[in-house]
Amino acid sequence: MKEEELEIQDYVSRPCRYVNIDGSNELTWGAMCCGFYFVDWLHAIVSPDSLWHRPWAQAVCMVAMVGLIYLAGKALKRYVTYPRTGFVAYPDTVKRRMVPVVAAAVAAAATFVIALVLRGGHLRMETILGAVNFVFYAVAAQPFRPWKYGFLLLIAAGTFCVADAYALLFFGLVFLASGMTTLTLYLRQTRAAQ
Repeated sequence: MKEEELEIQDYVSRPCRYVNIDGSNELTWGAMCCGFYFVDWLHAIVSPDSLWHRPWAQAVCMVAMVGLIYLAGKALKRYVTYPRTGFVAYPDTVKRRMVPVVAAAVAAAATFVIALVLRGGHLRMETILGAVNFVFYAVAAQPFRPWKYGFLLLIAAGTFCVADAYALLFFGLVFLASGMTTLTLYLRQTRAAQ
């Protein structure tokens, strides 16, 4: 009976394992953080009368960037991950889409409280970003592999050591490095199904 229960448990937990088997969560979040940093950087270096300082131009750029990252993630899953695992995505439901939104809200509130406690009431932007990224990495990256804890420690260190101006870039690069490492290992260890 125990062996059957283990098989059933393995089958039920398979979708959770496949969500980030290729590092797509880390790649997506890292690309978004780096993209937001470069949008801020561009905003700071262009002249004040530039088209870039108009809110609609920034909004169009942000929507295009997020859309491109989203489509790239879907393409990675469809053309690389799913053919190698034989996994087929479950249909999207309202409940399935709301779980990450609720989790993000709870994580943001929890990290805000943690950051307040750690800084004794004095919050800086990099502390908030670091705390949110730490919790997000711990949940979204699913650090089941020992080497991922190194990236988790790097995010924790960056929370207190990185200057505010470079916090988004730092966290984005850490997520990209972790995602690329995961993707590289995944591609080496799996082959496309015949």
